[in-house]
Amino acid sequence: MTDLMKSDPASNNLNYGTIGLRVFLTLLVVAMGVLWVYAFFLAPAGNPDRMEDRSWPEAAQVRCLAARAEIALLPTARQAGSPDERAKDLDEATVIIRNLVNDLVVLPGGTDHDRSLVALWIADWEIYLADRLAHAERLRSDGDVKPLLTALPSGSGSVLERMNGFARVNDFEACLDPGDM
Repeated sequence: MTDLMKSDPASNNLNYGTIGLRVFLTLLVVAMGVLWVYAFFLAPAGNPDRMEDRSWPEAAQVRCLAARAEIALLPTARQAGSPDERAKDLDEATVIIRNLVNDLVVLPGGTDHDRSLVALWIADWEIYLADRLAHAERLRSDGDVKPLLTALPSGSGSVLERMNGFARVNDFEACLDPGDM
């Protein structure tokens, strides 16, 4: 009877399937082990968006606080009597933010890597400024409308979220968007 089982094709398929499953599971466990060894011992520590030279974020925080203080003097969206008035107030705040971004571009300090991170962040601010201008125009032409913010190319959020994320990672929360749109 043992000779019959050895020659049974269904029995051979079961053995190959079991061996294949065992090999797959073994490889999976080894791969997971390698992943955890890399994650705990070999991968670089920290957030890749964290700036090395902390003097730049400190200086940016001071400049952003000053801009926030200027924006706080302007009427809020609720205080605007009409969409046109709201657009005018938004334009005034956008001028303040434009000046802020211009100042941040020339702010000294930071390593070469830090400066490349800042350049990407500033590019996000430029998109945000364009979104503000477009919103003010829509307020004038369409009336009371919600702002439209540029989405990331991946579709997983907005430029505003990425811009604010960088400010949070680097501890200069005053450089978050003013939240006045």
